Amino acid sequence: MRRRRTGQTCSRSPHLSSETQTVEHLDVAVIGVGLQGGGHLASYRALPGVNLVAVCDLNAEAAQAAAAANGIPNCYTDYREMLAREKLDAVSVVIPDHLHYEPTMAALAAGAHVLLEKPMALSVAEAEEMAAKAEETGLNLMVNFSHRHQLPSIMAKQRIDSGEVGQPIYAYARLNNTLFVPTKMLSWSRKTALPFWLISHELDRLRWFFGSEAQKVYAVSYSGVLKAKGYDVADLYQATVTFDNGAIGNVESAWILPETAPWVADCRTHFICTDGWLDIDHMEPVVKVATSQKYSHPGIMGGIIRGEPVGTVFEAVKHFVRCVQRGEKTDVTPEDGVAITKIACAIVESAERGEPVEL
Repeated sequence: MRRRRTGQTCSRSPHLSSETQTVEHLDVAVIGVGLQGGGHLASYRALPGVNLVAVCDLNAEAAQAAAAANGIPNCYTDYREMLAREKLDAVSVVIPDHLHYEPTMAALAAGAHVLLEKPMALSVAEAEEMAAKAEETGLNLMVNFSHRHQLPSIMAKQRIDSGEVGQPIYAYARLNNTLFVPTKMLSWSRKTALPFWLISHELDRLRWFFGSEAQKVYAVSYSGVLKAKGYDVADLYQATVTFDNGAIGNVESAWILPETAPWVADCRTHFICTDGWLDIDHMEPVVKVATSQKYSHPGIMGGIIRGEPVGTVFEAVKHFVRCVQRGEKTDVTPEDGVAITKIACAIVESAERGEPVEL
């Protein structure tokens, strides 16, 4: 692997134990320090053999703050400049949905493995080009579909793989957000859509559990609530996806739930199998908290234990790093990202046309 370039303005101790001194070092950068960027930074810092050498964000103050907080020697506002100056082994791309294509292609062209937050892209053409670039360069392009790294999903998949519940043949999945997400949390919500922002999570889990490719999509949508607030995006989608092996998935997603809800995300998935069923309920948190001001439940997505990150983002970053260090391919491939992009695009198309879309 490449070594970090000399002449850095500052450095950070790798904090490696004697057992990990032989792990080959990776020079890593993170593009985007917003929603998930902080989780990527904390995760890289906690992993042996990783040097965080640069961070990039269009917001110069945010980039500088992230660099200072994480002991990163270099910060940029232009990823092109960063890729030209830094010799990187791996890059996390953690930016808005509609901006994934160009930084990912540039990072791969620069010789860096890429960990990309879902969705892969907002068009099939861009997703296929990204996958082709990864194939051409022989580098990892791992799309971070969160369910692949969550214990409930992993345990459920193990039950399927063991044959204990038979073959999954039907799934009902819902993943909703409150109005807080499109109107306050995401400044760019007008530039994405629910099939990419939320439904992609459930589509990946369905395809993963069914072990089959989507064949046909029929979807409907409703618009009105967000349009009245100045957001020209659909309020909700409902989609039926049939797969090559005959399995059927029903998926629903809305982001207009009231902000009075104690949670921002409402998520539950139920699988009917040939010899049993599986129910994955993300609404049963480990901790429920009531104060004199409010009620909340932090949930199990992640957190900090003894000063180190745990949870979904950390597991994704750890898997990515280990695969790059070992010269292995990640469990989630570019082809997985393309497949989910195709289904998400078909949902949008079907809802607009009012008829099924064949894949």
